[in-house]
Amino acid sequence: MKEKFKSWAFSKEHGKCDVITLIIYLLGICTVSFFHEPWFDEAQSWAIARSGTIKEILFEIPHYEGHPPLWHLILTPFAKLGAPYELSLAAVNIFFMTLAVAVLLFKSPFPKLIRCLLPFNFFLFYQYGVISRPYCILVLAIFLAAVCYKNRNEHPVKYLLCLALMCAIHSYGLIIAGCLCVVWLIEIFTEYKQSSKLADIVKDRRCWLMFCLLILAVLILISIMPESDVYVGGKTNKNDNFSLSVGVLNVVVWFVLLTESFLTSFFDYNGITATTSNTIAMALVAIPIFIVFLTFIHKNKKTLMFVLTYGVLAVFSSIVYISPHHVGIFTSLVIFTIWTMLDENDKVEIPEYMLKIYNSVNSKLQCVLKFIVSLALIIPVLWSCVSSYYDIRYAYWCNEAADFIKEYHLDDYKILGYWQTIPKSDFDSDDFWGIDEEDYEWIDFPNLQGLSVAIDPYFDHNIFYNFNIDDPDKTYQDHKTNTQEQAEEEFAKWREQGEPDVVIERCEITKAYPDIDVDDYVAVKRIYFYKPYKFETYDQYITIYVTKDLFNKIGTLEELTAKKLY
Repeated sequence: MKEKFKSWAFSKEHGKCDVITLIIYLLGICTVSFFHEPWFDEAQSWAIARSGTIKEILFEIPHYEGHPPLWHLILTPFAKLGAPYELSLAAVNIFFMTLAVAVLLFKSPFPKLIRCLLPFNFFLFYQYGVISRPYCILVLAIFLAAVCYKNRNEHPVKYLLCLALMCAIHSYGLIIAGCLCVVWLIEIFTEYKQSSKLADIVKDRRCWLMFCLLILAVLILISIMPESDVYVGGKTNKNDNFSLSVGVLNVVVWFVLLTESFLTSFFDYNGITATTSNTIAMALVAIPIFIVFLTFIHKNKKTLMFVLTYGVLAVFSSIVYISPHHVGIFTSLVIFTIWTMLDENDKVEIPEYMLKIYNSVNSKLQCVLKFIVSLALIIPVLWSCVSSYYDIRYAYWCNEAADFIKEYHLDDYKILGYWQTIPKSDFDSDDFWGIDEEDYEWIDFPNLQGLSVAIDPYFDHNIFYNFNIDDPDKTYQDHKTNTQEQAEEEFAKWREQGEPDVVIERCEITKAYPDIDVDDYVAVKRIYFYKPYKFETYDQYITIYVTKDLFNKIGTLEELTAKKLY
């Protein structure tokens, strides 16, 4: 029985098992997607596709979104023709991610057991399969490039089309494609130098095709180059947006990105806890694992490809910008690297020191070592299970808020949505939501309204009078920074509309309306939301307030005990 299992598990033959795995994968992401409610990033893409013009999508919005417009263009026909919001968004994502997994199952050279577990990796299943973002297409492009990698010299067009798709879908794809081309150019240069025909390299079709890809990449890079007033992760002025600082934590994160993709959970939606003890813990775990993996890569002659691609990607991520969902790109890169090893050599070579350690211990310890290695496959599957459970078990807030608004016809009244605020000075608490607002002075960004973006797709128009007040038909937000003086000018426009009847989420409303009576507003709805990531779920709630006059007019609302607006 044991030998039969080994024969099945390490077989590279494709067949019924792959079909069954694909069906289970598809049923799984369809099930979780049925319960999943789009988060802000998903809603923002839909809003851009729905209310942005083609000109804006191609030439203006990418400068503030930070990635190419292909995803928005794909969603545009569905959004502009009035297709169902949640269903359409999920269907498009599931289509591309299922294609990516099909490529993995039917074209990859991984042993059967690994091939059947990989689709249920947290990033391939939940983060990119359930959450509808452009990463589904980036993963597809990476896997297609892996298929074409072995024969890239005989069929360069196929390989470069895969790299072009990477460039067209995401800024991280530009980095990966660029690094892979650099490695390929070095190989081509070495090839001609060894044959003493270096001058003929200018005639090589592969080089000219890569030059065409370079032109495409430059055009895309120009289209996503951030404007001077782009808002990036809480930066409060234009100069800070493009200032880079490098510290010990950045260096450690460079190594941690590898382990985060398969083993560890130092990241979450609050970022990384930047304490000395946490940094030391990350270093002690991540650096040894990285070194061991690097020796494995070196033994299989993929050092340059992996180190260059991972290195540049990790430098950008650790110094410039990263979110937890970007870690899955490193997962895809590791899969790509090992995939190309197997495709070219039909096996992976194990470093001698690993074999010596393995052979020097008894059978029980050998089983322990095998189990430790297998955790890289098992833990991400458990992440998927837990996050999927949270998504099914607990609701996100957008749908419930929209239903509440519709039930009481609140969209017939003036609704004010919460806007982004950032404290002028650092606060001690790691939990942004837990600080005492009155202890800090805040900078306002009136046009950054994530709650409005998330709720508007459930309506056929913008229901927030204070959101994009100069262009109310626009339901997406521009990621633009502003001064407090500009914020005051925006507040003045709101005051011209009169005081709100409904306020979504507690906000410093007295800044916009200095003469408002906050005692005139009562809390009528509290909506909890849960945002899963691996073994954790980020939970919070929003509150809906209405005026006492509206409360009495409706008559069926219940007043809740809650903090005043301000």
